[in-house]
Amino acid sequence: MIVTEIYLWGAVIVACLLGVSIIALAIVDSRMLKRILTIFVVTVLQMAVVLAVVWFCYQTHSIWSYLLWYLLILFLSTCWCLYPLHSVWKKIVMPIGIAMLVGSIVVAGSTLLMLSAKVFVPIYSVLMACLTASMIQTMLNFQRSLHQPMAQKPELSWRESVLPQVRLMAQPLIMVIPTLYAGMLLGSIPAFNGLIITLLLISASFIANVLTGIIALSIIKKLRGRFC
Repeated sequence: MIVTEIYLWGAVIVACLLGVSIIALAIVDSRMLKRILTIFVVTVLQMAVVLAVVWFCYQTHSIWSYLLWYLLILFLSTCWCLYPLHSVWKKIVMPIGIAMLVGSIVVAGSTLLMLSAKVFVPIYSVLMACLTASMIQTMLNFQRSLHQPMAQKPELSWRESVLPQVRLMAQPLIMVIPTLYAGMLLGSIPAFNGLIITLLLISASFIANVLTGIIALSIIKKLRGRFC
């Protein structure tokens, strides 16, 4: 049975800890407090939009609501990938946008082909979270490689960007994918069936991650003069 009650004492403790954290930050660094509060407010607003769309999806269970969820997550993921490179985001918005579009199609398509549309929202979101984290790391690796002594060799920048992404890809997957498996078990799916689905989702995520990195770096390689 899934517990839905909210315990008042727990909520009070969280509120008190939040207040203590704000006071501590105000004492240590007031400027930092303002920035953190700004980030917190923006995060809450984004979360409000996301939760509203989730509620709409589960109220309607229509193709249009799922399409809205797909576009929302694609938009947010692309923006999050551009944010760490905000100084050059205008130069890489097209490569990142195209790469994330292809990766999201692989992730969403594999989800819808393998599983019921009712589980599209959580599974697509989890896989896109892994894809976004991987893409951010790939672009940061690429930017750092351009400033190394051997950065004049394009193939070196390519290798130093893609290989770390592939090696480290397993870490977020190992941490996140089991949450889907736990959800399947809570939903009374047989353990073996859940294991097969989990392996298939990992495979789809791996393909999407590699494709996204290769596509983005291929386009950036052609526009290398603009990126540097």
